[in-house]
Amino acid sequence: MTLKQNIQQNTINELIQLENIFSVAKDIKTITIQWATNIAREWIKILWIEIAKQKFESIQQLENFLFTASNMLSQARETEPMLFNGLKYCKQKYLEKLSQTSNIPTLQKTISKAAKDYVDEIQKEEQVRPVIWAKLIKNWYNIMTHCHSSSVVKILTTTHNQWTKIHVYNTETRPLYQWRKTSKDLVQAWVPNTMITDSSAPFFTDNMHESHVDIDMVIIWSDAIKLNWNVYNKIWSFSIALAARHSKIPVYIVWSLLKIDTQNKVKIEIRDGKELRPDRPQWLEIINYAFDMVPAKFITWIITEFGIIRPKDLKKAVKKHFWWMLMSQKNWQNKQSN
Repeated sequence: MTLKQNIQQNTINELIQLENIFSVAKDIKTITIQWATNIAREWIKILWIEIAKQKFESIQQLENFLFTASNMLSQARETEPMLFNGLKYCKQKYLEKLSQTSNIPTLQKTISKAAKDYVDEIQKEEQVRPVIWAKLIKNWYNIMTHCHSSSVVKILTTTHNQWTKIHVYNTETRPLYQWRKTSKDLVQAWVPNTMITDSSAPFFTDNMHESHVDIDMVIIWSDAIKLNWNVYNKIWSFSIALAARHSKIPVYIVWSLLKIDTQNKVKIEIRDGKELRPDRPQWLEIINYAFDMVPAKFITWIITEFGIIRPKDLKKAVKKHFWWMLMSQKNWQNKQSN
């Protein structure tokens, strides 16, 4: 086989190796897989499955696969730090093991185990928050929420099932109407639930002027929080939190420390205007923000798997519980460039 043929065959083999990775990345990109925790979980799962089953002839081949697969998946969605941190954790464990051995099967097992441990951590943090949250709720609270989050729904349904009477108001969440999932889950759990339009949500939340319902608290999920404590979430989160601040309504963010954006990578996602209007006129420009940012000063508390904390204490909590998130990635980047 000539050198050219050998290179072509290696390229084909690499593409075959990455076929399943590409499939998951595509599902994330097209929002077939959606919601932050699901995205991180599915991404980590496919990584540990594919790493474990591949046959690598050299460490360089293993690293190329890990690096390419990670880039492919992380670029599918740029607002998912839980996914980025999972990658960082797997890399960190790989480099630690590499300093001890160059045995390829051992290194594969190390990466796969790190990925599985990370998924276990995600599942554990989803279980402890409802217990923490239940202590905050009083009978007959009117609670405003936005978009869909399985973690928020679990908190609300658990609270209601503990004989605390609440009424949940949630938005329609255009253009994909994630409220349908939220409302379905709440209704099935017998939680009183009312849907309102996105555009009316800030006015509805505000208790100061001609209020139809007095809102007692706002609770929303967070797709990302940066080290400056600002929160990134579904568009309209800013407006709802601003209205709550105006009426001195507490705003609670449901969030995991695994989702902090330590690399400052998260940006406001702007999606194709066709998502809003497929038949738009040729010269009509549409700006379609999928997310916005809630400043830390709008936020009262953050409900994490380690308790309820103030935004300003986030970095301290991350340093205590997940110190590896704050480590530099220079070692890995230098290794890839050599």
